[in-house]
Amino acid sequence: MRSICEPSNWLQSLTRALVAGWFCLGGGLVAGVPGVPVALASSLPPSTALAPFNPQSVTFVSTTTGWALGTVRCNGAEACLSLRETTDAGTSWSIRPLPGRLVTMVDRQSIRDGYSGGWLNVRFADTLDGWLFGGLPNSGPILWSTHDGGATWRQENLPGLLKYGPILDLEAANGTVYLMAVNGQYRVSVESSPVGQDSWRKDPAPPLPLPAGGAQPTGSFVVEDGHFWLVEGNDRGIMGAAKLGANGRWGSWAPPCVNVGDTYTVPSAASADDLVAICQIGGFGGSVSRSDPPGAKLGSSWLYISDNAGVSFHAGSELGPLGPVTYGGVLASPSPGVVLVSRSGTSTALLGSFGGGHHWRVVYRGSLFYLGFTTPSQGIGLVSGSGQATSMVMTFDGGHRWSPVKF
Repeated sequence: MRSICEPSNWLQSLTRALVAGWFCLGGGLVAGVPGVPVALASSLPPSTALAPFNPQSVTFVSTTTGWALGTVRCNGAEACLSLRETTDAGTSWSIRPLPGRLVTMVDRQSIRDGYSGGWLNVRFADTLDGWLFGGLPNSGPILWSTHDGGATWRQENLPGLLKYGPILDLEAANGTVYLMAVNGQYRVSVESSPVGQDSWRKDPAPPLPLPAGGAQPTGSFVVEDGHFWLVEGNDRGIMGAAKLGANGRWGSWAPPCVNVGDTYTVPSAASADDLVAICQIGGFGGSVSRSDPPGAKLGSSWLYISDNAGVSFHAGSELGPLGPVTYGGVLASPSPGVVLVSRSGTSTALLGSFGGGHHWRVVYRGSLFYLGFTTPSQGIGLVSGSGQATSMVMTFDGGHRWSPVKF
């Protein structure tokens, strides 16, 4: 497939670029219109983008202001990177500028490998400070920062990280931004910087080894009320976990499922004290142990609950019997006693419990790959569709009802 910057048909390419909100500059793609400064061109209404927007990552800094990073189809099957911003709680979205060099990398990757943009993420700490992060196949870690609300972006250099492999996660709170990625010693490192600066340093942390086999490594931060936890591993289990102490240093932490098979699970925090997780009894290739809930069967999924900031977890209710159904691809607990978890298998859906996990009902039918809450009542979900298509849904009543978002 040709890039829209190739001059085989200048008029057609220019028309297509204008419709998608892009123009060509220096061999790359930049959001905007020729002759108009990028910061002004970014105010074009989303209705000018005729190609469907497929969100891959979303971040909100308040109930009204958020950003979504995704792709639009341009010139055939290519996935052109696009950034949108809302200031009215998702009612309308505006196209925002992106670094031309980054967009060119994604454009070339999509031409060569059919890449869909799924390894890149957006995160903002406030209305000024934000980051684009992740990785592309064979490109190494990718990190760009902005400190003027996305009007300009700067590429960051993190020399201690492995040449190949993405940044696993990035989150900010209390004036500090943290990232985790694979380092040159083939372990996971944590680095941090003041939110308003680009001054990264390696944080001392407990050992975070890489998995010896299985799927690609993954890692996630859990942040609530300024408190941080992290886990890393893959489908075979959690390899390393840590908690940020009051002294600002990472200390050892026993993850939720360590005694019942060590399932790779990312817990959700409703408060600084209240966490929930989904544990599969036996984990990967394990067996039933004396730490399991009485009568628990190998492979069954259970809700595990902590009310002491993750120091310990105890079993709650069983989510379902053995069979082709799995739970926990996404998990959220917007307030204590409220839990939402994805179900995959014969009937994909988002299940909600509003009484501590004792009773469950379907609150949305679809396959979610992301779920997050800005407040106990307002949440966002990203939904997989057919092919590479994705969509966004939002709730404003704590997860009871979900509505589609139009870009």
